[in-house]
Amino acid sequence: MKNMKVKLFTAIALACGMSSFGADFNLKVNLSDSIRQVTHCASGSLYGVTEDYPADIQGMINPLKCRMFCQPGAGGYGNQHPYGDAMKVAERLTGTDALVQITLPDILPYWPYKWPGLDSWLQQVEECVNRKKASGLTNFHSYVIWNEPYGTWNDSNGDFHSTVWKPTYDLLRRLDPDMPIVGPAIAYYSQDRMEKFLKFCIDNNCMPDIICWHQWGSGGIPSAVENIKMLEQKYGLPDFPICINEYCAGSNAELQKFEGCPGYSVPFIAKFERYKIESASISWWFTQYPGRLGSLLTPNNEKGGGWHLYKWYGDMDGYMASVTPPNDKSEGLDGFAAVNKKMREASIILGGNNTGSVDVIIDGLPDWMGSEVEVITEVVTWENKDKAVSGPQTLATETYTVNNGQIVVPVNVTSNLYAYRLYITPNEIIPRSPFLGESISIPGIIEAEYFDNGSEGAAYHDKDRQNRGEGFRLETGVDVYALKDKKDEYAVGYAQKEEWLDYSVNVEKEGYYNITAILSSGGEQSGIQLLIDGERITDTLKTAPNNEDWESYLETKATSLTKLSQGEHTLRMNIVGDWINIDKLIFEESDPTAIKLVDADKIELFEIYDSSGKKAGEIVTDKADIAKKLKEMGVKKGIYILTSPKEVLKIIVD
Repeated sequence: MKNMKVKLFTAIALACGMSSFGADFNLKVNLSDSIRQVTHCASGSLYGVTEDYPADIQGMINPLKCRMFCQPGAGGYGNQHPYGDAMKVAERLTGTDALVQITLPDILPYWPYKWPGLDSWLQQVEECVNRKKASGLTNFHSYVIWNEPYGTWNDSNGDFHSTVWKPTYDLLRRLDPDMPIVGPAIAYYSQDRMEKFLKFCIDNNCMPDIICWHQWGSGGIPSAVENIKMLEQKYGLPDFPICINEYCAGSNAELQKFEGCPGYSVPFIAKFERYKIESASISWWFTQYPGRLGSLLTPNNEKGGGWHLYKWYGDMDGYMASVTPPNDKSEGLDGFAAVNKKMREASIILGGNNTGSVDVIIDGLPDWMGSEVEVITEVVTWENKDKAVSGPQTLATETYTVNNGQIVVPVNVTSNLYAYRLYITPNEIIPRSPFLGESISIPGIIEAEYFDNGSEGAAYHDKDRQNRGEGFRLETGVDVYALKDKKDEYAVGYAQKEEWLDYSVNVEKEGYYNITAILSSGGEQSGIQLLIDGERITDTLKTAPNNEDWESYLETKATSLTKLSQGEHTLRMNIVGDWINIDKLIFEESDPTAIKLVDADKIELFEIYDSSGKKAGEIVTDKADIAKKLKEMGVKKGIYILTSPKEVLKIIVD
C-alpha cells in the first residue's frame, strides 16, 4: 500500500508514473541481500586527470570516490599521450580515494605503438619504475604491461608473449615486486585470445595479478565474466580480480558520443557491481583533450549529467544490494542499489537503453526503516557530453507504507539518456536536542561539528543527505571531516548555499559579544550568517579564498558587537555561499564600560568608521549628542570609531 501524501511534485514529475499497474518493466531489488561492501569500482577513467585538469580536485573528484585512473607511464610531447603523466597525476590525487594505474606502452610514440627493440623498451620501463619509486607516493594501483596487444603489436617484431610480456613481467617483479601487474588488456573479450594468454603464463611463470580487458557495450559483461571463470576452473587458476580499464557504449565515434552518458552508464555500473569487478575506467576518445573524468566534465571543466550520476554512486556507502534486471545480458534497463545502516538510508539507481513505465519492486527493507518510508525520486538529464547540467531534479517525494518488507515504486523512464534515483529513508522526525546533552555555553567556543542531535530538517539541513565525512557524526547527513594533522579535531565541510545547522546554546550573562568564525573557503562568495531564535545577529562572515588550500583556516570577525540576552537559545548557522568549511565559532564578552569619552568640547566634524575600518559617513555634532545623531543617521548596531583632527572616540550603538 502506498500513502498518496505527496510532499513535493513538480511539473517534471509527470514523468513519474503514478500507477504501478501494467508497467512495461519490472526491476527487482532485495535490500537485505548484500552483494559486497561498496567499493565504487566503476568510478575511474582513462586519462581522466592531467597535470592541470580538472583544476578543482576536491570539488570534482573527491565527491565521486573515484577508484582508479588509468594514466600514461610518461607524459610530455613525443610520447603516445603528452598529457596525464602517471607520477604527476598521482601527486595531484594525494588526499583522494583514487589510485593511479600506470600504462607502460604509453611511454612509446605513435599509434599503434612503435616498438623500439627489447633493450630500449626495458630501459624505458626501468626508468618509469624508478620514477615511481623515487616519487615516494603510495597511491598507485598497478602496472599495465601492454595495451590491446592484438591490435597494437606487429607480429613481425616476434611473438608478443615471449618478446614483450615475459621479459617485462620479470623486470617488474625484480624492480617492484609488491606492485600488481595487469594483463592482457585486450581490446575486447575473446575466449581464444584469453585462453592462449593464460596458457602461456602458466607455462612461463608470468601470470598477472589482475586480469584485464576492454568492454564495449554493457550487455557482454555477464558472458565475459562467466567465460573467464570457466577458464580459471579449467586450468586450476585462482579467482582473479578483474579490471576493465576502458569501457564505453562502443568503440566507434557514433557510440563513443555516449561516453559518460548517465543512461548508458547505469547498466555498466550495475553489472560491474553484480559481477564483482575490481576496478573499471570510463574511456576517453573523440574529445579534444583529456582531463574530463571520462567525459563526466565538459570541455570547460563544468559538471555534465554523467558527473551527477557518478556523484550519486559516490554517495553510496555500506553494502551493495542485489538488483535483478529484466534481461541481464542486454544493455536495457538495469540498476544498482546500496544500503547504509549508519546513515539509515538506501538508494537505488536505474537507467538503460529502454524507455517506458517501470515498477521498482523493493523487497527486504530493513527493520530499522520502520513501517513507513519516504522515497525521493530524482532524475539526472543529459543531452551530450559537452553540455553542462546543473544537477539532479526532484520528481516526487512520497510516503510509502511497508508491507512484509516490501514497497513498489513506479518510475516512468522518459529517455534512455537519463538516470533515475530512488532515495529511501525512514519516515520519522527525530526531535532536536543538544549534542552533548546540555546546551553549549556562551561565552565560549562552539565547535561546528557539535550541532544538535536530530534528523534532517529538525537539527540541520544538508542538500545531499550523504555524510562524506571521516568517522564523526556519521549518523547524520552533515559532512564532517578530520582536520589534517590534528588528532580528534573535526570541521564541517562541503557546506553549500541554503544548508544550515542548529545549536542549543546558553548565554550565561546578558551583554555584548565579539564573534569570530574560523573558516576555510575556495570561493569569494562563500560565507555564513548567524541567527539567535530566528533573528539575524551578524552580517555575512566570509573568508578570502585559500587557493584550494582547504586546510588553511582564517579568522573572520563580525563587524559589530552583538547583544545577547541571558538564557537558553537556538543558534542557527546559515550557509550563504557554496563550498565553505567551518571549524568553530568563538563568542567573547565585551565590556561597554571600557569605552571612555574624552572632554566634552564641541568638535564640528567627525569621520565615522565601523569596526572593520570601513568609512560609514561624517557627522557634525556635539559629543553629548553623538549617539542620538548616529541613530538618526540609521547606522546599524555595533561599535564605531569617530575621528576628528583633535581626538578619536569609540561609540557603541545598541
